[in-house]
Amino acid sequence: MLNLKDKVINIAGMLTLIPIIFIFSGCAGTMHAIQHREMSLSAQMSDTIFLDPEILNKNRSVFVRVTNTSDFQEIDFAEILKGKLTAKGFSITNSPSSAGYVIQANLLYMGAEKEDLTADGMLAGGFGGALGGSRMGSGVHGPIAAAAGMGIVGSIVGGVVGSMIHVDTYMGAVDIQIKEASEGVVKGVMKTDAKQGSATTLQTEKEVKSNFQEYRTRIVVKATQTNINRVKACNAITVRLAMQIAGVF
Repeated sequence: MLNLKDKVINIAGMLTLIPIIFIFSGCAGTMHAIQHREMSLSAQMSDTIFLDPEILNKNRSVFVRVTNTSDFQEIDFAEILKGKLTAKGFSITNSPSSAGYVIQANLLYMGAEKEDLTADGMLAGGFGGALGGSRMGSGVHGPIAAAAGMGIVGSIVGGVVGSMIHVDTYMGAVDIQIKEASEGVVKGVMKTDAKQGSATTLQTEKEVKSNFQEYRTRIVVKATQTNINRVKACNAITVRLAMQIAGVF
């Protein structure tokens, strides 16, 4: 039988052990969460675009048309993009035929990064390509759990903390087509593969003549933060997307 003194010593030892187990079991995840306490943004472009500097100097008018096929409909991406272009000295016109540049953008995705929907996969698809893709690399993406094998107390503490702290990643993807006015006629061929049923494909070609040179790319922006706020993240991503597009000019 343990006397009162031994019981007190055992209880004190257990109380001392709990924070030690917590520190070792959740140290890596906790540090990761602390590192991302402030929102960090990163942007990538699938293809680089080089515009003609002479046309940039001659004609500073831009026609902008934006569509949004993402699940995030709460924001006016067109107005944000127009504001960024105006800040760079461009004038917004409602006449695409007289504009020096025609910008068409489609906001494809705005939401959380998923196992089968990643920034790397979206970039690999390129303009008009698929959105899906496998996660590349490793890291903490989700709840911070206690390390296995550290005991019941460590698991309980780690589980409680894990339900409160998690590092989240949100991302947005936009396809962009920029038409640059040309002094000469631009000729090209438009090819279409139209599926008819599951076994038949109709291939057609059309000669195209235009006064615009076309450029296409896809831009993906990621936002990472501990316990991220969805609305704030999507707003920040949208602004960065608009900045990236304006940065081409």
